[in-house]
Amino acid sequence: MRKILITILATFALAGVSQAGSFGVGVSGGVVEVDGTGTETTTVGTVTGGAASTNSHSETATSVIGSIFAEYEFDNGFTVGYEHVPGSADVSAKHSRRDDSEDAAGSGTSGSTTRTAQADVDNFNTLYAEVPMGPIYVRLGLASVDVTTNETGSHGTYGNTSVDGNQYGFGVKGTLGSFMTKTSFEHTDFDDFSLTSTTGNKIAADLDVTQIKFALIKQF
Repeated sequence: MRKILITILATFALAGVSQAGSFGVGVSGGVVEVDGTGTETTTVGTVTGGAASTNSHSETATSVIGSIFAEYEFDNGFTVGYEHVPGSADVSAKHSRRDDSEDAAGSGTSGSTTRTAQADVDNFNTLYAEVPMGPIYVRLGLASVDVTTNETGSHGTYGNTSVDGNQYGFGVKGTLGSFMTKTSFEHTDFDDFSLTSTTGNKIAADLDVTQIKFALIKQF
């Protein structure tokens, strides 16, 4: 899918090189829904004897966010740009908490630990192209986001990672005084990713972001 998007972006960009256009900067605001699903496999689980356990969890968080972007619109309406979302979002609307009973490395000595987990996403950046199709435009993009994990308990820490994704959507353009406007729906499907903790536990997770937003652009 990413190769197809890159090919489309390059094709339309080359097609528009010979045409004049306008440079623009803008801001946007809207509602975003972040969906996260994950599975954790632990090296020591709740079964006496230290057997591994697998736990799955899904979370949906909705919030209002903004972005800043710069773009170039050719006379044929084709647009390329770069967008940045400042700040961070908590993927877990609440901290996930679990009380585990454990066997200390199979020694037969049982104990318990309280584990909490949380993940934040930030540095949400997108390189995009908008292709005019009649009264609407179709948006295709390549996105990236940083995932920061925060957890407590005896099962170690996972650290952080960066995840790439493909973005697609559609919208309509208009005007408001001296500004151009865009009202759009956008969905970003990030790649699956996995992390291994300092104690050997593993998580596999997937992240999707859906936005409905309104933008104001000043063209020069």
